[in-house]
Amino acid sequence: RLGDTKVKRATSRALKAVANETLEEFKGALQVYKDTGETIESATAGRVTGLAAGVPVVKIGFGEGSRWRLVHLNEFGYGKNPHPRGFGVIRRFSEAHAKTYKYRIASHLKTEGF
Repeated sequence: RLGDTKVKRATSRALKAVANETLEEFKGALQVYKDTGETIESATAGRVTGLAAGVPVVKIGFGEGSRWRLVHLNEFGYGKNPHPRGFGVIRRFSEAHAKTYKYRIASHLKTEGF
């Protein structure tokens, strides 16, 4: 039987597994920023949130510290250098992997019997 808690548990497991797989690819895309390697090391996959609202989400971002500020400048540019190395890398990664991400979640759910 497919009870509400069983569906939520399976969805959370699938989201977390796919987020961890995608995180490795995300770190590969961030190699453009590599100088000391701190930005790549700080990339993390968050917890599953939004189950109560009905739309579970896992965010991939940057952990402790202020790396997100540097990534934001590299992603969107800044006054002195409007197109820095790595300009738009995260946006392009997100757009390129949108359909792949959905397919991976579907395949994980199918392996769990849904």
